[in-house]
Amino acid sequence: MKALVMTKAAVLGEKRNLISPGVCELTDIPKPELQPTDGMKIRVEWCAMCATDVHIVTLGLYGMPAPWVMGHEVCGTIVELNPHGAEAGFQVGDKVVVNAVAPCGSCPQCKRGFGNGCAHPIAGSFFGGLTEYITAQPQQCFKIPENSPVDPKYYCLAEPMASAMDGMDLADIRIGDSVLLQGCGAIGSINLNMLLLRGCTNVTVSDPVPEKRALALKLGAQHVIDPTKEDIVERGMELTGGRGYDVVYDVAGVPSAAPQLPKLLAYRGRLVYFAVYPMDYELPLNLYDLYEKEGRVQTVFTNFYNYPRVMDLIPRMQLDTIVTREMKLSDGVEVFHAFLESKNNKIIVDCTK
Repeated sequence: MKALVMTKAAVLGEKRNLISPGVCELTDIPKPELQPTDGMKIRVEWCAMCATDVHIVTLGLYGMPAPWVMGHEVCGTIVELNPHGAEAGFQVGDKVVVNAVAPCGSCPQCKRGFGNGCAHPIAGSFFGGLTEYITAQPQQCFKIPENSPVDPKYYCLAEPMASAMDGMDLADIRIGDSVLLQGCGAIGSINLNMLLLRGCTNVTVSDPVPEKRALALKLGAQHVIDPTKEDIVERGMELTGGRGYDVVYDVAGVPSAAPQLPKLLAYRGRLVYFAVYPMDYELPLNLYDLYEKEGRVQTVFTNFYNYPRVMDLIPRMQLDTIVTREMKLSDGVEVFHAFLESKNNKIIVDCTK
């Protein structure tokens, strides 16, 4: 079967700085066989392209070895079950979304409710989604409601939504909070949609790409900033009457832009670095300035336990606006290149074609 695979991993130096990027290509891999320890085999129908996938290839993120099947934002249909999956209440024909790993449930992180920080994920549960078939454990699968008014393809966005929801919770987003969002790409637009649903105000988006600023306004942002022509700190302070923002979100992951964001915080503001940065990047931060504001810095990964809430929230999201391009698995590396163009927003891939 076909899969989009990183066939050569990025090479990193001693300090985790990049020496050479990896290489990806469309290639053939064996179709997975359902093992007794699995729960189900799933025909992948849609897989969304994520910046994390791209950064694994271009920046050596996480040090993933080659060959590595790209993609982890998946929805599809169960085509085969074993007793393990059937006992969990699943049936052949069920449409499901799949979390990237199945937590063990036994390590200290799992016992504290932090499944995505699991120290010992169940062997074989991690999959690459930009392919035709995967196997999975029942605990990493969530049924797509049969009566959902939303096209099932949009449920492949459940995984990035679970991450965005984790950020909302960790940053204690409150109704009426003023928010600045740096970056309005795929994950940025999902965060923007959620911030607006949460009742945030004076919502401002900074992005150098005109198409993404236009998308931000379409989704409901009140202000946009072009950082190539405007000083983001000066403009942000102007828009907040000099007070700054209650919450500043960075979903761009641009090292040159990161240090100025603490200057935009209001008193007791929360600074959320949502984006994944190069592994050797170190943030210059004046702790006295942060101390004077009683400010907080928060990072975000994701939360396995958000999926039930995400599944209920999906019908309220503007996902048909957030998704700006559909491609086919047979397009191969063109999917990768389309992401690198930066003009597309969320790209979802039909893995049946």
